[in-house]
Amino acid sequence: MRDAAASALPVGSALPAGITWSTVQGADAIAVDTAACTAALLPDGAQLLSWVPTGSRDLLWVSPDSAGGPGRSVRGGVPVVGPWFGAGRHGDAPYKHGWLRQVRWDLARAERTDDEVLLALTSPAARRELQAQLTLRIGADLDIELRITAGAEGLELEAALHTYLAVADVRGIEISGLEGAPYLDNTRGLCADVMPQAPLRVQGPTDAVVESGAPVTLTDPAAGRRIHARPRGAARTVVWNPGEDGAREIGDITPGHWSRFVCSEPAVAKDAAVALGPGASHTLAVTYRIEPLPS
Repeated sequence: MRDAAASALPVGSALPAGITWSTVQGADAIAVDTAACTAALLPDGAQLLSWVPTGSRDLLWVSPDSAGGPGRSVRGGVPVVGPWFGAGRHGDAPYKHGWLRQVRWDLARAERTDDEVLLALTSPAARRELQAQLTLRIGADLDIELRITAGAEGLELEAALHTYLAVADVRGIEISGLEGAPYLDNTRGLCADVMPQAPLRVQGPTDAVVESGAPVTLTDPAAGRRIHARPRGAARTVVWNPGEDGAREIGDITPGHWSRFVCSEPAVAKDAAVALGPGASHTLAVTYRIEPLPS
C-alpha cells in the first residue's frame, strides 16, 4: 500500500477557494462554502457533520451534547463504520463499529471545480491491516465513497456509512424502497422478519438490518422535503432510531432530540460481510439529493 501520509495536507495548509480549515464541535474541521452548498468535515474519523444545499436545511443531524476530537466520534453526521459493524460478526469485537471512526485521517486531496468540491481522506498508513479512502463530492448533490483495500492477510469486511438524517419528527416520516424486504430486527435479538408492503413508519425503537441495497426515499412532510439516497456497493440498509427510552441510555443524545433524526445507512454487515483477499478492495458509496415537496 502507498504511504498516503507522505502527501497529506496538514492543518493550516493552503486550500482552494471556498475550502478552509475551521473548528467544529471542538475539533479540527474542513469547511466548505460555495454557491451550491456549505459543509463541514472532521479529519478525526473522516466524519462529515454538515451538508446544506443552497435554499435547503441541513441533511444531517448532530447532537449538541457531543464533542469531537482524537479518538472520539461525534454523535451525528456520517460516522464511518468499519472494519466491523456493531460487535462484529462473532460478537467479540473490543468495541462497537470498528476503529475507522476513532482515528485521525489524512487529507490527501482538496479540489474545486466550479461549485463542486472534492475532498479525499486516507486512513493512517501505520494501520497495515487495511487502507481506506473516503472521497466526498460536495455540491448541489452529495456523494460519499468509501474504498477499503485489504492488507497482506486479507479481511472479512463489515462497513457502513452511518448517516444521521435530520427530520422534523421521526414519527411523521415515511421511508420507501424497502417494502417487502427480509430483515433482522435487532430490537428482538436479530429475529428474522419481513418489511411491510408499504413505506416504513418509525413509531418506536427501530434497529433493522434490511436485506436491500436499493435506492431509498425519506419523505418528511413536516420539513417539506424528500431525501433521496442512491447506494452503491451495499448489500444491506440499516434503519435505526433508539426511541425515547433508548435515547436516555445514550449519554450524548440531547434530551428530547431522539425524534429529530433517523439513521438510514448503506452497509455490508452481518451475513453480508465481504471477504477480501490480500490487496483486494471493496467500495461502499451513496449519493444524496434533497427535493422540496410541493407547497
